[in-house]
Amino acid sequence: MLEYCVCPKCQRMIMLDNEFETGFCCCCGTHISYEEAREELLAGLRKSIPDEFVIEADLSELIDEDDASTDVYGLDECKAKREAAREFLGKWDFTGAFKAFSEALDWYPADFESRCGLMTAGLLRMKDTENWERYLTECTMQIRSQSDWSMASGALKYVLDIMKKFLSKGGRYVSPSYTIGFWEQVSKRFPELRQTAAEILAHCLNVEYAPFTDAARLDRETTRFAVGNCPIEPDKNMRRGMLAVIRFHCDKNVKERLCRALYVYDRAVWLRAKDETRINDAIMLCEEITSGQFPPENVKLVLNTIYDFLMMGALEQNSTEREKILFLSTVYSFQQMKKMERFFSGKLFYNKLYAEIYLKQKGSSLISAEYKRIQAKINELSV
Repeated sequence: MLEYCVCPKCQRMIMLDNEFETGFCCCCGTHISYEEAREELLAGLRKSIPDEFVIEADLSELIDEDDASTDVYGLDECKAKREAAREFLGKWDFTGAFKAFSEALDWYPADFESRCGLMTAGLLRMKDTENWERYLTECTMQIRSQSDWSMASGALKYVLDIMKKFLSKGGRYVSPSYTIGFWEQVSKRFPELRQTAAEILAHCLNVEYAPFTDAARLDRETTRFAVGNCPIEPDKNMRRGMLAVIRFHCDKNVKERLCRALYVYDRAVWLRAKDETRINDAIMLCEEITSGQFPPENVKLVLNTIYDFLMMGALEQNSTEREKILFLSTVYSFQQMKKMERFFSGKLFYNKLYAEIYLKQKGSSLISAEYKRIQAKINELSV
């Protein structure tokens, strides 16, 4: 099985087969030991985590031991597996810890600490990001039988702190579309962790789906390794993640930059290809942001950004208004323009484009009531 390692000579991230004692670095060609290269990776990870995070204590001290002497079938075996899992966590062996916590729960499914430990190991393993939401759901169900949520909240805080450190060191996981449900659950059930969750999600959305921004490009250039499964086709429906960041992130500038990174900076690619999925996603983002659940400043932020995307505003300074209208009239359908009217009817350029597209419809004419209505709006805005 291939495992992530670091070449002791060139310090580049590589993958080696753990079934062989030695291998070759694909970057510098050095013949290296698997154990040495693996330890180089783990040592770097340990150094990146603040000293105050001691995982052996973190998962055992967050709850009080209760009925330690209770004679329950499987409890002793569960405790033994749980202790073994803690040792794996202390060595940064998250796969081993996940397996040991799973075995502990097989012996005693009601063990709260093992359930939280399984969630922690599952998230830190990060190779199966599509399962994060299930881990959190199972843990939350177990929480309902406890007197407080401190154990799960502490475990989650520990995990998110490590993830932030992991990302700050150039690491990344793909694809965030797999984990949006997880971030939504964290934000809903653990209000104290909302900001941290929104920060991580915003970072990953920017890196994965906005490849032309300086932030994303810099991150890709400095990335040492990535974990998770990358979909064959990039996710084109980004509004769910964008709405989660808008709802829970407290920094307006971050929200605006992310929205522009996702919907504006590579718009030329979308529009030239007439990418209906992404265009409709942008329109649906406008519909959801104006549903009455978001404050006016967030509504304004999104509508201004999406207008710049759909109407080619702000950046194409060398194009004339007429050139833009002629091009966009080949991109949008009349039905799409009707949906946009709710959001952009107060913009002169939009109404001129609307009139152009309307005249291409079967049965349209210069003397129709609809065309007269559009012209009246253009005349009103031109004054």
